[in-house]
Amino acid sequence: MCRLFGLYANKNVDVRFSFYKTPRRSFALQSYKHYHGWGIAWFDGVQWQIYKEPKPLYESDKARALVEKVVRGKIIISHIRHATVRSYTRGDTHPWLYRGYVFAHNGSIDRCTLFKLLKEEYRENLEGETDSEVLFRLIVQETSDLGNPVEGIKNAIEKITKNNIHFTSLNFILSDGEKLYALRCAETRLCYYTLYYIKRPKEGLELGKPSKETEQLISTKLSRGEKAVVIASEIMSDEPYWEPIPNKYLAVVNKNLDIKLEPIEL
Repeated sequence: MCRLFGLYANKNVDVRFSFYKTPRRSFALQSYKHYHGWGIAWFDGVQWQIYKEPKPLYESDKARALVEKVVRGKIIISHIRHATVRSYTRGDTHPWLYRGYVFAHNGSIDRCTLFKLLKEEYRENLEGETDSEVLFRLIVQETSDLGNPVEGIKNAIEKITKNNIHFTSLNFILSDGEKLYALRCAETRLCYYTLYYIKRPKEGLELGKPSKETEQLISTKLSRGEKAVVIASEIMSDEPYWEPIPNKYLAVVNKNLDIKLEPIEL
């Protein structure tokens, strides 16, 4: 059980508001319940960088300085972990970077059976012992075979279904540096395994009265010409524009910040 965060922007941006300043459910606040590790990956248009620790985000003495002074990206993926596998190492901490893809997952799946679906080359040099990393490798494997991330994701899910592999949720956020992919696919606890998205900023709309912090965020982004799509497990701010990703749908965000929702058949 974990929480996911993803962002795609029109220029390199920071995530200080989402991590520490949002008056509703900041990522740091959520880490009090999801305290087995945290990580963040960011893509500046040229390369990925990644940092993660097997300790709570709220407890990290490096996190705030990193988020406030270092992390700037067009694409940012972050994760806070509540482990179902009792292994709390950096290798078990999300997200992972593999063959140009970054991935973070929320849910559990039968690792042993899933592992059998991997070709030998994709079994090598796993960082940790989690089912989530094996799921990631399967998606990269299928994407490499088919040449398209959407088809690769669908094929991976089809293999999971055909092999009757038990899972609670396949919810994930994935990026190849070109697009951002967010899957919501849960078999249980549908009120918990959620994903929401929002497009920022929303100029000139008056649906509800946001907090002073949120008003300042919107004003700043408008003045800088920043635009972004944010995807998260929970509604993180008091803006009224968050939309749910329906269960068994894949959201795809491109460089123009267009969002396409594709149904997933099980």
